[in-house]
Amino acid sequence: MIIKNSSLSQRSVNTGLIRSPFFYVGDKYRILNQILPFFPTKINTYVEPFVGGGSVFLNVNAHKFVLNDIDKNMIKLHNYLCTCSSCPDMFFEQVTNRIIELGLSRSFIEDIVPNELKMEYPKTYYAKFNKKSYNFLRDEYNKNKENVLDLYLLLIYGFNRILRFNSKGDFNLPVGNVDFNKNVLNALKMYFSNVCSKSVHFYNFDYKEFVNLLTYKENDFVYFDPPYLITCSEYNKLWNESKERELLELLDKLTCSKLKWAISNLVADYNKETHNEIFDKWMQKYNIHEINSYYISFNNNKVRPTREVLVTNY
Repeated sequence: MIIKNSSLSQRSVNTGLIRSPFFYVGDKYRILNQILPFFPTKINTYVEPFVGGGSVFLNVNAHKFVLNDIDKNMIKLHNYLCTCSSCPDMFFEQVTNRIIELGLSRSFIEDIVPNELKMEYPKTYYAKFNKKSYNFLRDEYNKNKENVLDLYLLLIYGFNRILRFNSKGDFNLPVGNVDFNKNVLNALKMYFSNVCSKSVHFYNFDYKEFVNLLTYKENDFVYFDPPYLITCSEYNKLWNESKERELLELLDKLTCSKLKWAISNLVADYNKETHNEIFDKWMQKYNIHEINSYYISFNNNKVRPTREVLVTNY
């Protein structure tokens, strides 16, 4: 196969993108305008084994969507919102009542954070204001772990908006310096509108089991966004070099079956001096598209120079 190194700046779309209402760590919203132009123009069934927050599938046109994630709570949230999409007014009434009942900040309808607190903690006043109510919400959820609306609120108000649980299965993230604002409201509205118009099916399997369960037809397309081997995040604790090689072997097999796929990955983090040599060597036999991306350092908020790519077999 001929290798192509493409500059994505010449192929991009800039309007009409939908943001996932999960604002999930690692989602591809910020680079969608670069990767989507390389997706096939005609897709029968769109398959995503690592769907995460869903920013990619929300912006793809296909006849059918088959989506998977190993995180059962992420899939629980997707299924919950899909169910709520049939009656969004009821959902918004419930979420508003719950937020008011808890006393959490809610700038999407009103600003209830005292000016004195904003002046005393100009950069962290949401965290200071929401801490007590958030801790109460977290304790309530951990009693039976069944209230999915509460789980969604924990995600929205929690630190870095991620899902994290301890060995007992208790949600254990502290409060974040965030708010249920108009961006969240608009993202939810767009999600509801989008999934209502699509044939969407969610699954909770290991990615390899999921991929091998499916029967593929002409014009089906699989997009892989696995945990990045050289990054440290909550969602890639179970990822290692063995998993990386396993995935790449699977992609080679899918190529032999003439199934079209694309995969995102981080090849190098120059600030950390880390290099994914396994992926870098493997991708040379396919089509390589450079991504203009950046990562922010957790320690000092500085931009980290990186090399991120989209690789396709077509």
